[in-house]
Amino acid sequence: MSSLKDNLGKIMLVVIAIVIVGFAISLVANIIFPPKYASYDDEIFENIGGDGILNATLKGCYKLGEENIPNANFNTSFGSYVWMDAKNITYLDTGGRKDYMIVWKCPANNYQEFSGNGILYISDYLVGGNDGRCFMLYNPDNQMAYGIVMDSDNISCSESKLMYDVLGLDSSQYSLLNVQPTQSYSSGGYSGSGGSGHYHTVVPDRYTLSRTDPGAYYDHYEYGDNYEIDDYLESEGYD
Repeated sequence: MSSLKDNLGKIMLVVIAIVIVGFAISLVANIIFPPKYASYDDEIFENIGGDGILNATLKGCYKLGEENIPNANFNTSFGSYVWMDAKNITYLDTGGRKDYMIVWKCPANNYQEFSGNGILYISDYLVGGNDGRCFMLYNPDNQMAYGIVMDSDNISCSESKLMYDVLGLDSSQYSLLNVQPTQSYSSGGYSGSGGSGHYHTVVPDRYTLSRTDPGAYYDHYEYGDNYEIDDYLESEGYD
């Protein structure tokens, strides 16, 4: 009986060893000979900054590799920004196209627009020979900035795809700011220097907004949307 148990134990060890060796061989093969196409089941998940504040998910994409890159400036339609402590992630999609994304987390004082007690964000498109989108978020709790640049030279990435599909942001809280490269519009809230629509706070609920920033309330909501709030603002001297 003990001999049977010993044999079963040896067989299990052999099976486990085969599985481990097979996995290792598959891993090495993928590194040396990466696939030409991503599977629809493939997914890349990136916890930007490692604290869960901003996450990126690419579905139907296969990660080819990642590397730390030097601090550098990049140009957008609104101006020049910097990425710091960033890494570059290259990937394939199901069509076999290759592209990259750059993600980073750094102190918010690297951006003059980011300060205060509220959540702020910048959405913009790249200029100067680079086709792509960028999104940066300010978290007042830790006074850190989180950023992502999605290159679009080979794999198209619209603003809505970046914000709502890749980053999974709530469209009721984070509005599109740059729908077309030639046209931007304001969806309400505080605008940055120059009045650009690229930079906004997250719009709070309408009652909070009407009491903290009455001007922004009527930028975001129409008169008559809520007569109780309209009556309150009229009593405070706002037309």
